[in-house]
Amino acid sequence: MAKDYNYKVLISRLGEAIKDEFFLEASWLAYAILEDRLVSALDETGGAVTTTGRPIRMLGPKLGEIKARQQSVLNLRKAFFGDMLDRLDAWKDQRNDLMHAMADESKSISEIDQLAQDVAISGRDLVRDFCAACRRLKRFNRG
Repeated sequence: MAKDYNYKVLISRLGEAIKDEFFLEASWLAYAILEDRLVSALDETGGAVTTTGRPIRMLGPKLGEIKARQQSVLNLRKAFFGDMLDRLDAWKDQRNDLMHAMADESKSISEIDQLAQDVAISGRDLVRDFCAACRRLKRFNRG
């Protein structure tokens, strides 16, 4: 119950952060929620661990493991369809570019602000899609 409550609070805060133009905060919230949804999908299909039993820690490797499991898990293919995983992979790279641009000054402040807004808004859209995909996966697995 506590996890469900925390999850709803994070999603609400994501929307509020975007509304209030706190785009960097929104990007971090989206990242946290998306990581959680990937762990949920991995747990539903064998666990959030590698074939050697080591925990999968980063978003990229989690995404790669889901792509690999899609080859053998029909419900995973049905739940995460279309270009969802590719969009998340592109978002991950865009978010990383934003974080590096802030550190290495490769972009102007106005470019960083625009990129932060883009990352936050596309992150919110991905959160919606991945939350729905995880609900589908759980329904398929229980169905």
